[in-house]
Amino acid sequence: MADYVHRIAQALDSMDPTISTPFDGPPPSYAASRRSSGVPPHRVFTEHQFHLSSRGSNSPWATLNVLSRSPNSTQLPTFLEGDKITGSFILDLDQPESIACVRAVAKGQVIPGPAERDAFTFVELTSILWSKDNGKLRGHYEWPFSLELPVSVTLAATNHFPAGTYRLPQSFFERRFPTSVQYTLAVHIDRSRFRVNSRVQTNFTYVPATRPPPPSPLRQLAYQQNSPLLGPEADPAGWEQLPPFAVRGTIFNTRQVQATCHLALAKPLSYTRGSPIPCIFALTSQDTQALDLLSSPRAVSVHLRRRLKPTLPASKRNGIFDANADLSADLAETIVAASWWPASSSFLGGGTRHTRQLNGEIQLPPSLKTSCRMAHFAVEYTIEVLPFKATGFTPFPSPAHNTHTNISTEPLLKQRVEIVTMFPSGCARPREYAPPQYRIQQYEDPETS
Repeated sequence: MADYVHRIAQALDSMDPTISTPFDGPPPSYAASRRSSGVPPHRVFTEHQFHLSSRGSNSPWATLNVLSRSPNSTQLPTFLEGDKITGSFILDLDQPESIACVRAVAKGQVIPGPAERDAFTFVELTSILWSKDNGKLRGHYEWPFSLELPVSVTLAATNHFPAGTYRLPQSFFERRFPTSVQYTLAVHIDRSRFRVNSRVQTNFTYVPATRPPPPSPLRQLAYQQNSPLLGPEADPAGWEQLPPFAVRGTIFNTRQVQATCHLALAKPLSYTRGSPIPCIFALTSQDTQALDLLSSPRAVSVHLRRRLKPTLPASKRNGIFDANADLSADLAETIVAASWWPASSSFLGGGTRHTRQLNGEIQLPPSLKTSCRMAHFAVEYTIEVLPFKATGFTPFPSPAHNTHTNISTEPLLKQRVEIVTMFPSGCARPREYAPPQYRIQQYEDPETS
């Protein structure tokens, strides 16, 4: 299992997660890929081979060939949304065999724990390569096949989740989290009754082709011209200004202070992994000393956080899942922190005496798992403002806190965002603006091996 998870991680990490166009075209048919046409293909696909051999023999009698986008054949086959699963199946039989059917099956499953008996199959495709006639099979046979995974599936309601249409999720494997999303490709050799069937199988990696809407025209122009981003006052269409919130506490244990905080995030609230999320943080207060303390780039604590669902396998949850549950109440994992640097002016106006503004960005890891929801499984992201880490400042609990809440980790503000795999069509790619001296050491990407 550990080797399998490691190979999945390799396949995910080796892909370019920020390609700006959906695909380089569909994979060629298996037979065509093996012919030398003299014309170089638009994209080179890797051939993977999986064998069945008889005991004591080095020569395989069954071979599954698959073409994929993996960079080399030692990794699992990898497919992007829209790719066809293309390959062939070869049989070499020395003796006549009574085989009823040969079929290729591609399957996607949510597996809530180490035991596959609780697996939920959300997609399954079958292609019959050969079915029984009046004769037996003997000799050499080669059957090409092609299976195309849908972009989404419509599922009927169950006791665990409501009816709905769900986009196929990315393959998901993390050692620290019991639930996984697995895709398999298998060729089944079905024999007559009372005889043992055979199967050649491999897991494969699936990555959806999700992209955000385009940013505002003024932000696109800034990216194209490599110029500074305009703030909410000049580009209101480019920013999501979240509700202001108040921070109260004492400084140096001598007096009580209060500041009003404003967070603005780049619109739309859908971001491509591997790219930066522009942010603006502004503060107002009548106490200038408090402003200076709270507006330090190291004091403001804004993070991208992730929640996974379900958090326990079915055996620990009595098989009960709630697909409509609010993930915001579940345990959050911090993925990456925002970097901040001083701004020369504030979009709040009012001069600099009672206002401060920091420009910032959250650099998303390239291998970040995408947002998804499939039946009772979900990956959800939020951007959260956590309590300040200002020297000399001690915060008061907010009215939302209770005696069982740790005010040092409870978010002051939370905004759900979407993580996708591709850039918007026809737009310049986002660029980083954080000065090197203000880029903080980031958290490690969640474990994938």
